[in-house]
Amino acid sequence: MKNMAQKQHSVRLFIDADLTKDGGVVLDKPQVHYVGTVMRQGVGDSLLLFNGRDGEWIGQIQEIKKNLALVHLTEQTRTQTAGPDIQLLFAPIKKTQNAIIIQKATELGVSQITPVQTLRTNSDKIRKDRMQLQVIEAAEQSERLSIPEISNPVKLNTALGQLDKDRILIFCHERLAEGKALSVLQNLTGHKKFAVLIGPEGGFSDEERIKILSCDQAHAISLGPRVLRAETAVISALSLLQAACGDWA
Repeated sequence: MKNMAQKQHSVRLFIDADLTKDGGVVLDKPQVHYVGTVMRQGVGDSLLLFNGRDGEWIGQIQEIKKNLALVHLTEQTRTQTAGPDIQLLFAPIKKTQNAIIIQKATELGVSQITPVQTLRTNSDKIRKDRMQLQVIEAAEQSERLSIPEISNPVKLNTALGQLDKDRILIFCHERLAEGKALSVLQNLTGHKKFAVLIGPEGGFSDEERIKILSCDQAHAISLGPRVLRAETAVISALSLLQAACGDWA
């Protein structure tokens, strides 16, 4: 049924409303613009809707105006399922690179994204509303059934202190001589809750590395012999984790 939905519907939207059989939902102004003007959909056309709670549904457009559209729900295409429990802790960088990190982390299945302030973090201007729009767009395009939670920025010490005791911390250590990533992760396959920590441009300070490695949950990994940009490190680390312990396994 999922493949059929993919072929028949070119529009897929996240909506913060209950989704039930024969229920009705109202699209907001930006969604109306996207559906009607960008995608040129009209009365009688169908689209896919999801809210992170009730699975994915087919909706038929009953009415569409400049600032308002009414959609009637006709059929559920997928039931809600729980995704991987993976938190991303990252030091914000430049706006364009931050957008890539948020988009790719969403596509790769993270459940929570937390900006972390470190000694060398060179960007402290994080707009949570912009991040929210970015995760929604990425979830719509990647066919996720949920969107990641966006947390407020916190200092590194606070982020470490807030970790659940049963959550494994994957520390991407840019100066680690040993600790091949796949070998380390394959030894963690019995665990279900993870956090991936990615540092800023210039890396963590020596003091920060000592603090991170002092955490009982911390497991340091190397991402290879080359120094990676932050956005590349995020994609690499999450891909390895998903392949070894997540929903790629």
